[in-house]
Amino acid sequence: MRWLERVATGQTPGPRPAVAAVKTYRYLRLAMVAMVLGLAVAVVHEVLRVDGTCWQTSLSGYYYTPVQNLFVGALVAIGVCLVSLKGNTDSEDVLLNFAGICAPFVALVPIHDPSACGVVTDGLNRDLNIANNVVALLVVFGAGLVALAALRWHNRRSSNDEPAPTGIEILGYAESVLVFLAAVAVFWLQPEWFDRYGHPVAAIAMFVFVFVNVVVNAVNIYYERRGTDAPVRRLNRYTWIALAMAACVVGSLLLAWLGVEHWLLVIEASLIGCFAVFWGCQTWELWDQGLRTEPAVARTR
Repeated sequence: MRWLERVATGQTPGPRPAVAAVKTYRYLRLAMVAMVLGLAVAVVHEVLRVDGTCWQTSLSGYYYTPVQNLFVGALVAIGVCLVSLKGNTDSEDVLLNFAGICAPFVALVPIHDPSACGVVTDGLNRDLNIANNVVALLVVFGAGLVALAALRWHNRRSSNDEPAPTGIEILGYAESVLVFLAAVAVFWLQPEWFDRYGHPVAAIAMFVFVFVNVVVNAVNIYYERRGTDAPVRRLNRYTWIALAMAACVVGSLLLAWLGVEHWLLVIEASLIGCFAVFWGCQTWELWDQGLRTEPAVARTR
């Protein structure tokens, strides 16, 4: 029972802070892969439930099916992970924060017109849900901005070792404030426009931030390898993921031009798949590092 005594009295030795941080990064990345997997399973299960004869025209359309709870929960969880996860560089950190801010809005501001195919829930309470959830999101968003500024100010005053914010960090914070003010203004002054276009705007923005983040990782890996004796390859794994995302967009737009009804489902599913692959690759690359503080040569191809 000695182990129970140690747990009760707090004497169980914990991991070193650096090791704990690495594990935290690892689990945040794996959590996002797990959320994508869970969402995929929920969608496939729903398709099989209706004998495979009904596919929503977009992934967002599954908000109005039994997938709704997992759809919302997965996107909110992904948003929290993206904001919580420290990027390898200031640029990556800002991009992850913006993508994470968009994700809950994608989840909680559903598309306006669901497909009639296989839908088991209606949109009667849609406007009420948006009004309640978006107010909560905006309050949390604003409180987070205030808390971040207050903590930075406090740390600077209480410690001489606290580094000054970089230009990219200041720019990212200023842009976050502008986005917050714009969202509040549109939600308050143009609620009908927000209800109709809030979802697509947030979804497009989220995927753009994710794509740019993948490109930033590809460029960083390329230049890190140039400073070592390892062979330099212009196309590392992150380059391939970025190219795959671009190809998915082009291919889906071609399907739209050809009149394929489910082109939006294709683009959303393929980009989310690339998102999961990216985090799987970065989890493997930084398994023992947490962050890319040194040239990531050994594991990157």
